[in-house]
Amino acid sequence: VGLIGEYGVSAPIVKEGKVVGFYDSWPAKRKFPVDMAGFAVNVEYLLKYPNATMPFRAGYEEDRFLRSLGITLDMIEPKADSCTQVLVWHTQTNKKPPPVLKIESSVDSSLRDLLQQVSYMGMASISNSNGVKTYMSKDGKVTAV
Repeated sequence: VGLIGEYGVSAPIVKEGKVVGFYDSWPAKRKFPVDMAGFAVNVEYLLKYPNATMPFRAGYEEDRFLRSLGITLDMIEPKADSCTQVLVWHTQTNKKPPPVLKIESSVDSSLRDLLQQVSYMGMASISNSNGVKTYMSKDGKVTAV
């Protein structure tokens, strides 16, 4: 999802065809730090879990919904060329300058190509020395990128 949060983008991180974590500026100990616009659930799967819920707690609706379905990382099917393309955007009426994202380490996953795309589209710029420190998350735990 583009034009979202402090990073300007939110996406799963894919390595060797599997989701290994998430790139989102507000992980908040969520197992699934994703925006509602960034995923879909097959209706047939929903029918298997008729008691699935989406309890309201600001910022946690998506996470709690996916948890109520029993979703695990290995069940997620990456789309958008292994999550390297931005196909959905939030709309914003205020004009904020694109963020500078500080990426301190070598990135060996779909995140490398996603960040190149985000930079090319002018949604953010990438630096290894300054900017917003970025993190990936997995199971609610964060690691610097």
